[in-house]
Amino acid sequence: MPLDRVNLEGANLKNATLDMARFRQANLTNAVLEGAFAFNAEFKDTIIDGADFTDVFLRYDDQAQLCSIAKGTNPVTGRKTSDTLNCE
Repeated sequence: MPLDRVNLEGANLKNATLDMARFRQANLTNAVLEGAFAFNAEFKDTIIDGADFTDVFLRYDDQAQLCSIAKGTNPVTGRKTSDTLNCE
């Protein structure tokens, strides 16, 4: 499912099935993805500032890539993006 350049700023994607979604140059600023299944999702050049990835099922390489750009705190949940991705 291609989601190129989609603007999901502030979206509630709790428990969504995002498997095989391709987020390319997408905006997930302040989105809540808590509990979403995104194991085969692609996040290329995606903005995730303030996004909440609590309990999101991701591949290790995607998690590492997202951790390298994680910043901000979600205004709804109060959680830091890097914390929700379990970044070290």
